[in-house]
Amino acid sequence: MLVRISGEVKNFSWGSKHLIQDQLGLGPTNQEVAEVWFGTHAGGQSKLLTSGQNLSEAIGSKLSFLVKFLAADSPLSIQVHPNALQAKAGFAKENAAGIDLADPKRNYKDDSHKPEILIALSAFKALCGFRPRAEILEIFLAFSESEARFGELAALLATEASLEEIFSELLEDSALAGRFARSVAGLDIDSISEQARALVVDLLGKYPGETGALVSLLLNFIQLAPGEAIYLPAGNLHAYLSGLGLEVMAASDNVIRGGLTSKHIDKAELRNITDFSELAEPKVSLKKLAEGLVEYPVSASEFRVYRAQITGTNMLADIDLPAAAVIVCVSGEIAVGTSLEEREVLKKGEVVFVSEAKKFSLSGSGDAFVVLGS
Repeated sequence: MLVRISGEVKNFSWGSKHLIQDQLGLGPTNQEVAEVWFGTHAGGQSKLLTSGQNLSEAIGSKLSFLVKFLAADSPLSIQVHPNALQAKAGFAKENAAGIDLADPKRNYKDDSHKPEILIALSAFKALCGFRPRAEILEIFLAFSESEARFGELAALLATEASLEEIFSELLEDSALAGRFARSVAGLDIDSISEQARALVVDLLGKYPGETGALVSLLLNFIQLAPGEAIYLPAGNLHAYLSGLGLEVMAASDNVIRGGLTSKHIDKAELRNITDFSELAEPKVSLKKLAEGLVEYPVSASEFRVYRAQITGTNMLADIDLPAAAVIVCVSGEIAVGTSLEEREVLKKGEVVFVSEAKKFSLSGSGDAFVVLGS
């Protein structure tokens, strides 16, 4: 089976009026488009373009993964995803409490974990995992010159207080959030601390008094070039700030939020499932498999992600297809063929689902991402 599929559009206020529209050739719109989902998740089902049939009905099963275009003009919430055991327990607990699945105060929409990878399609900014302690201490000490509270926090950190303790202190310090911009405004500080200060001031401008903005001081600030990626396993505290990306994740919608949002925030559950380990290198290291073909190695069992860069002199022929796959063209024009003699030519923003064939090939001139299921 080789079929073109549509995506489910999600309109959220943090989305963009042009990023996804340009990618999918929709033209400018007056409404923000934040995400487009491709897969069989109940929250956003793909359909066969030829018939309008739901993809899950056409294949008689659910995919283990979900693919999304994501466009952020404004920051998304500070958030974390549960591991498999936490998801099962949380889902069962909320079911037993009689909390409706549509209740906005519900944390767990299903019983699955949600490891995910974000691959930048444009310049992309994000917060991902906890900075090294030494870097956090450097920032606190710089700010302490005009804000005594940061001196206290620096002293705690220097006496081996856990990152969880520091996180909790910042998450509850609404007074500091209220005066942050004024108290550190005139400091002459180094580049790392200046970058951290500018980010917090920007976030507080969008979310006045929000302690989630202070938590950003603890997280790695990442700037991705197109093609670079970050991986977000269970427990990784993160927030997407701006840009266009391709997300691949286990087919779940479980998100626990801690700030920078008008949606439900559960600080206690956030603390419960966050991994407070330092993350020295947030970016994914690519693995070259062949000329024009690289893998984004991640630990998730539900999906594998590859990037194929095809030119007139470089085609990828007879690639093994051990499981169902979704292929997304992000630039140029790429022909997808299978060992069952099926063929579809994709342009920028077009997507196909492929299964049952033993092998597939890519030719033409363009850039595509191939997502294989488990």
